[in-house]
Amino acid sequence: MVMLILSTFCIGAVLGARCKVLILVPFIGLGSITILAGGIARGDSASAILIAAVLASTSLQIGYFCGIFTRYGVAQSRHRAAVHQEPAR
Repeated sequence: MVMLILSTFCIGAVLGARCKVLILVPFIGLGSITILAGGIARGDSASAILIAAVLASTSLQIGYFCGIFTRYGVAQSRHRAAVHQEPAR
C-alpha cells in the first residue's frame, strides 16, 4: 500500500509540474481501473479495492498540488533573478 501511495504521489508531482489540472481525470480513471483489475486478480475484497483506489487518487491529487507549488517556486525564483540582474555594460 505504501508503494502505491508513493508512486501515485510522484506521478502527481510530475503531472503538476508539467500539465494542467484536467490531466488528473484520465489518470484517476486509469489508476482506478488498474487497481480494480489488480485487486480482482489477487482476490481482494471490495472494501480493500475501494480503499486502495481512494488512497491512490488522493495521493495523486496531493502530489499534483506539490508539483504546482514546486513549479510556482521555480517560476518565482527565475523572476526574481531576472529582476535583480545587473544590466550589461
